[in-house]
Amino acid sequence: METAPRMKKIETETSDSLSSLPDELIVSILSLLPAKEVARTCVLSKRWSNLWNIVPSLCFDSRDWDGDLEKFAAFVCKFLHKRDGATDTHIFRILCHGMYINDNLDPIYSEATKWVTYAVEHNPRILELSFSGCCSLHIPDCLFTCKTLENLKLKMRGWDLLELKSSAVHLPRLTNLNLNRINFNVDNFDEFLSRCPILKDLSMEYCALNMPKFSCHSVKRLQIHYPRTSDETLSISAPCVENLVFNGDMDSRIILKDMPMVTQAIITVHSFVKREEYNCVENRND
Repeated sequence: METAPRMKKIETETSDSLSSLPDELIVSILSLLPAKEVARTCVLSKRWSNLWNIVPSLCFDSRDWDGDLEKFAAFVCKFLHKRDGATDTHIFRILCHGMYINDNLDPIYSEATKWVTYAVEHNPRILELSFSGCCSLHIPDCLFTCKTLENLKLKMRGWDLLELKSSAVHLPRLTNLNLNRINFNVDNFDEFLSRCPILKDLSMEYCALNMPKFSCHSVKRLQIHYPRTSDETLSISAPCVENLVFNGDMDSRIILKDMPMVTQAIITVHSFVKREEYNCVENRND
């Protein structure tokens, strides 16, 4: 019979112990939680209702909404609208995953442009965007002139490649760039990298590199996984690279050159046999 009162007492003591912490520490703890859980803390007390909206690290994950993308989008919009506009957002993550690869995410994409603009206006250091499918997603140009950005991750799940069409690029503090399923045209990737003067870590997975060459002069760690190239040979120059990782297939026509500083390299090349070729070999052995 004493179990319920005892549990209530423990919960009260736990709540009181948390409330006794300084605001700065509580905000740091909230920064470790998903945005949905952060918003829930506003009901704890009047003090907490004033703390949740100044958290500098935000992570919005559609999986917290069991795949209901409309509710997810509505939550993100409401959260950002109610948030203290004077608070910087040092870390901003949007992880939007459809339940199926062909889900229609166009309504999400129209809002996503506003979310990215909001993030840029609040001085982010780390920005991560991960979406399922991306044929209609537009990345606002302001992202590529963000003076505070240090770490940028663009990940597009699905079969479509996101094409970046930024007319002007200036990312003076960017040190880490992680790209997944991004399509750069012939003209802009070399210039894109030149506008990131202190870029140290560059990772590209399943990206379309339809160009004859590109150079990354400041990069020290370079990772390229299964690039999509044109029929022409792609020449990559990276004179400062110390750590190199390359994964590709036999059809990849890539030349890695001007890399005198490399101390560690992992190069893996796969040979994929086409089905008709395999059938010929199989029939020959019968």
